[in-house]
Amino acid sequence: MDPLSWALLGLLGAWAALDGVSAGQFMVSRPLVTATLTGWLLGDPTTGFVLGLFLEVVHLAGLPVGAVQLPEPGPAAIPATVAAMILGGGEGLALGAALGVALAVVGGWTVVVQRRWQGRLVHGAVGGAVVPETVGRRLVLALALDGLRGLTLTWAGTALALSLAPVLQGAWPLGPRETVALLVILSAFSAGTLLSNLPTRRRRAPLLLLGLGGGILLSLLLASGATP
Repeated sequence: MDPLSWALLGLLGAWAALDGVSAGQFMVSRPLVTATLTGWLLGDPTTGFVLGLFLEVVHLAGLPVGAVQLPEPGPAAIPATVAAMILGGGEGLALGAALGVALAVVGGWTVVVQRRWQGRLVHGAVGGAVVPETVGRRLVLALALDGLRGLTLTWAGTALALSLAPVLQGAWPLGPRETVALLVILSAFSAGTLLSNLPTRRRRAPLLLLGLGGGILLSLLLASGATP
């Protein structure tokens, strides 16, 4: 990739990291949006959308309630899309999906480390007399470091994608349609966990059957080539 692409992807990764909690929350951090934007920046928004849709469904069931530690799918979707575009076809989607899930877990761990550090940073600012200027500077520093964290994750993940793509080329046995069908089936397991959060238990069984039937039908259509 050229230097401009590296710069744009790094900025997008920083924005996705900040958008998650620290600033904005415009949903840019959602993998569907981040992956589609990545594909658009690199000239293939369709691949970004397909991969982002899978990653979105996978992470849709994660609810930020209490002290639960969640993956961070936004920055991870960027190198995942890069991997999918480099390899192309079914093997590109397979590698992108695997990278997107794995790097999201790593991103979630870095979020925990970042927040612990930020807690110590704020405690040091208000430990004695509260000085607004000091608190403001440390807040800006915390935001900058959070963005830097997202940029670092994006660049490191992209470098990993670029290094893995040549090694794994030709190793995936399924074609594009079969791979999409497999991703639909895998994402259905994650989507099914959303049923446990529905307020009325009587609604869960019909929704489960409807989703299962729809997923199987869509998978069969994709695998048979009935869709364009």
